[in-house]
Amino acid sequence: MLSHSGQNLPQSAPPHGSGVADPRYRCGTLVYTKAGLFTLFAWLLWGDFCFSLMEAVWPNVLPLMLKSNGAPDMVLSLVITTIPCAMNFVMNPIISTISDRYRSRRGRRMPFLLAATPFISIFLILLGFSGPLAKHLHRLLSESFPGLSAATVTVVYICIIVTIFRFFELFVNTVFWYLFNDVVPTAFMGRFLGFFRVVGSLAGALFYFFLFRYAESHTSLIFFAVAVLYGTVFMLMCLNVKEGSYPPPEVTENRPAAHFSTFFRECFGYRIFRLVFAYSAISALAVAVNTFMIFMAFSLGLTLKDVGQIAGVAGAVGMLLMYPMGSLVDRHHPLRIMVAAQAGLCVVVAGQLIFLFHEFSPDVAFWIYAALAGVAIPINVANAAAALPMFMRIFPQDRFGQFCAANAMCGASASIVGGVLAGAFLGLMKSLCTEGTFYYRFIPLWSLFFTLLSVWALVRTYCEWKKLGGDSGYRPPLPDRFAALGAPDPRAATS
Repeated sequence: MLSHSGQNLPQSAPPHGSGVADPRYRCGTLVYTKAGLFTLFAWLLWGDFCFSLMEAVWPNVLPLMLKSNGAPDMVLSLVITTIPCAMNFVMNPIISTISDRYRSRRGRRMPFLLAATPFISIFLILLGFSGPLAKHLHRLLSESFPGLSAATVTVVYICIIVTIFRFFELFVNTVFWYLFNDVVPTAFMGRFLGFFRVVGSLAGALFYFFLFRYAESHTSLIFFAVAVLYGTVFMLMCLNVKEGSYPPPEVTENRPAAHFSTFFRECFGYRIFRLVFAYSAISALAVAVNTFMIFMAFSLGLTLKDVGQIAGVAGAVGMLLMYPMGSLVDRHHPLRIMVAAQAGLCVVVAGQLIFLFHEFSPDVAFWIYAALAGVAIPINVANAAAALPMFMRIFPQDRFGQFCAANAMCGASASIVGGVLAGAFLGLMKSLCTEGTFYYRFIPLWSLFFTLLSVWALVRTYCEWKKLGGDSGYRPPLPDRFAALGAPDPRAATS
């Protein structure tokens, strides 16, 4: 159904019956038939469903696991945000750059996905069974450390296991996104990303609607089932999706200093890239408090079932909007959609501040919370549909992994700082409030400040994009390209 190199092209039937394959069905050396393209989409989307389900489970259940064992907010910030982001800051550029230049029989992306997936499943299971395993570990340690509590052992065990889990998860969460550029034909990328977001939203909606209410009572079963499903399906996807052939990687100086110099010169040498990175960093600061949103809901009198129902319905409605939103992104450029979405998000976050000024009954709070979530649905859908296409339109395609790595470095560094500051912020609010968990209601204040800054960064990015050609003439600025065209380097005018 597809071929991998020029010498095999005659074995692949042209999609329209002619002697030459339709160029829309090409991606590098890969040539697809209609059936082959359908099969590709099916495997990638099925893999994404299981990956999205796994990514919905652990970050939503983990805060409950840690909090139930008495872990303070600062520990939650460190283990869920700061430490993983520090790992991302160091590892993402290395993984991305090596992946761009790696060549093997299975391609340049698949070896990383195949190697990491079994370990992700194993440590996800160990995380799910942290309760009984930590109790057994406490019994072994109690003789040598009689003052050690079971809760402390459990918290330390969870922190260690989730850190190892995130190490392997980082390989997949980095490389999986680059795979699409390598195997999906450009002519079908918008439609694929629309379906991709639909599938991700469906996975999240199913988790919130059917599983989240059992997050505390059936933790081990949920983690085990999701780990097995993800591990099995993702491995099958990796074995059935084939990459094409790539040209040999460009020869560079074999000195680390030369690699770093090229990396930073290309990624940070132009204002438009720096503004995109600034947006990602500010957005990371805005969501640094999201780990604690479930506790804000609890402070309003909502239950796990309430939150799960609201999030499940929002996910289901968002799923229906995802494909038409993808078409809107293709029609009006993802950067424009991102600016509008972030501006709308400011309105929703500002609306959440109402809970600071009035104490509603749990029933009324439920409907206000649900109404705000409903207003946020198209905004979140627009953000999700436009984010990756925006990066694809702005970053150079042949260095996409490299620029995504630089973007991830900026977001990770901001998350490292944000995780610590968010914990400190909530600690300060707790010291100022005397009413139990009321201090969690200050979370939207933090989010609103940084969301407003993110709008500023996107508007500046849009203005720079217009200067560099906009809809009709934009090409990612790199020194070698302007030298080849005999054109002046726009960095001189825009940096």
